[in-house]
Amino acid sequence: MDSLDRTLFTELEPLVTAQGVDLVEVGVTPGGRRTVIQVVIHSEQGISHGDCRRVTRAVGGCLDESSSVTGAYVVEVSSPGVNRVIKDAREFELFRGDAVRVVLNEDVPDRQVTGQAAGTRTLEEEVAVVVLREDGEESVIPWSRVARARLIPDTPGRGGNGGKGS
Repeated sequence: MDSLDRTLFTELEPLVTAQGVDLVEVGVTPGGRRTVIQVVIHSEQGISHGDCRRVTRAVGGCLDESSSVTGAYVVEVSSPGVNRVIKDAREFELFRGDAVRVVLNEDVPDRQVTGQAAGTRTLEEEVAVVVLREDGEESVIPWSRVARARLIPDTPGRGGNGGKGS
């Protein structure tokens, strides 16, 4: 996240939370005539079109009053999607119970860990992500050892990442 993304995330998080959903990510992309403000939201119950409309209106109203974004802009609100790349350890809290795949940045046996996101922990003053593997064991992985992580689509016997209807 760059500086403007972080600033907007901080501004918008309480507003989005007040709409009954979690803010996952804010991205700003300069466009031709308009800047695109991409807002990714999540809820354990899934995200509906109504959720996206409600958050779009709330965010637009806030940005109209904010000095963070100048000029014309358009707000795009979406859900994380079933194959979302996990970009921050805190997302293991947001997606708790959902199926994830974590690949370590080390060449070790069992370099890939698959299971359910089970939150985060502090491990020796570092944030670690927790994955509940299919065998019932927990893998606690320092975020610095994660090369990449992503949600994986619904598979029988795994957590659900699906949305809800409109």
